[in-house]
Amino acid sequence: MGRGDVVLTRDNREFIRQDCLRDALIYEIVDLEWSMMQDMRSAQGRPLEESGFEAFYQVRYSQHSAMNSDTVGLYKQDLMIATHTGRNLMAEKYGYMKDPSKLPEDPAVRDLIGQIVPLMLQSQERFSNAFPALGSMSRAFDPEEDQVSLEVYITSELVGKSDTTLQMILRDVKLNPDYIRDIFEVFVSFFGQDSLGKAEVLAAAQQMKPCRGATL
Repeated sequence: MGRGDVVLTRDNREFIRQDCLRDALIYEIVDLEWSMMQDMRSAQGRPLEESGFEAFYQVRYSQHSAMNSDTVGLYKQDLMIATHTGRNLMAEKYGYMKDPSKLPEDPAVRDLIGQIVPLMLQSQERFSNAFPALGSMSRAFDPEEDQVSLEVYITSELVGKSDTTLQMILRDVKLNPDYIRDIFEVFVSFFGQDSLGKAEVLAAAQQMKPCRGATL
């Protein structure tokens, strides 16, 4: 049976990275997020196809890979608590993108988001200056809402997280000015690119496409 004949199920996702325990933790996180996305889209009357999980995994794995391991663990805890309390963090993310005036009410969370977003934007600018073609693809990380500003998108990634997790993300971004670069470095590796330099050449030549499940 060829790869194209494989039916993707939760027990049969051969593209999943499994090199270490951290990979397993990120997979558990992405699987929880996927379930929330499925619930959200089903409620909207736009159910997701299971075949879309691979592209979703590539994007979400790349996003989470820039976090330190303790931060990743705390975010998984946020997702588990949300699941048990009836919150859908992906719905909250997209809800914010549709109405950016709706920040979380918790002042501690709002303050942390206010500190993190400028640092993320600085990291994005640093990356875009070094890799302008790849930098222009930033909104491709969210094919659902490719019309929102980068600031709104970055904030949407933070609004559902707990203050404890946000404190750790703030630490991670402060310690790593190349936070956004690290995300892209992992992202392009899913498509056989072993360096950002090579991926930049392809992107500049318009041989790379935004992440919608396409091959770069």
